[in-house]
Amino acid sequence: MKFRHFLLFSFWIGCVQESGLAQIQVVNFGSGSSASDAWVNVNSATFSGYGGFPGNSPWPAPIGSNGTGSGDADLSRVAGSSTGGGPFLSSSSIYFGNYAQVPNAMGGTLRVSDLTPLANLKTLVFQIQIGEATGYDLYSAPALKINGGSSIVNLLFSGILNRFQSGTFPSPATGLDEPVYLNTRGYQWDVSSLETVTSFAIDFSGVTHSQIYGLQLDQSSSVFSSAVVPEPNVRGLVLAAACFFLIRRRACVVA
Repeated sequence: MKFRHFLLFSFWIGCVQESGLAQIQVVNFGSGSSASDAWVNVNSATFSGYGGFPGNSPWPAPIGSNGTGSGDADLSRVAGSSTGGGPFLSSSSIYFGNYAQVPNAMGGTLRVSDLTPLANLKTLVFQIQIGEATGYDLYSAPALKINGGSSIVNLLFSGILNRFQSGTFPSPATGLDEPVYLNTRGYQWDVSSLETVTSFAIDFSGVTHSQIYGLQLDQSSSVFSSAVVPEPNVRGLVLAAACFFLIRRRACVVA
């Protein structure tokens, strides 16, 4: 390896270590009562019998939250991809399988539901740790419906809370190797002005070949007019972008 290549490689490793992993964030409501459900190690080693590639099989049962201190919320498969395949549990993640390699194609729908929500529920926060495929991760954002109804509750907040680059893909649009990220996405709803919540469901869809590594649902009896999820890791996001820009620039000029 040439010395300049070694320096570039060392710089990239430093960037990855500095920016950190796209971990699910701790939510501190600070007041009122609260409850939490988390899905960790969502893979075939933890939950066996949930299909294989490309994911044509329905799940045998919902997956209960298994994080420390979790309640009784469930994660279910609602639908697979319209072109065959769908979400299944691989050795490392929930994988939205498909034989086709079409960017930003619908890979299937999952649902998080709670039939016994927190009493006097006012605020909901939901996080998804998801890896992109060809630059895309979610096909449709989480949609909250309460008490078995069909109306979607408006979001108070949505955004990327953290991310890190997990690889690259050859982009047909630019002809270059573009970054692929592992994102932690956060969503928050204010249900304080609605009827008493006795049950709720959150549906969301991933693109084909995206992967979910973890999920977390937090509930509070307190009302918030702004986001309570931690602020995005701006320094990490800027650093990751700077690292990628410099590496791509160096790749163009280093022989």
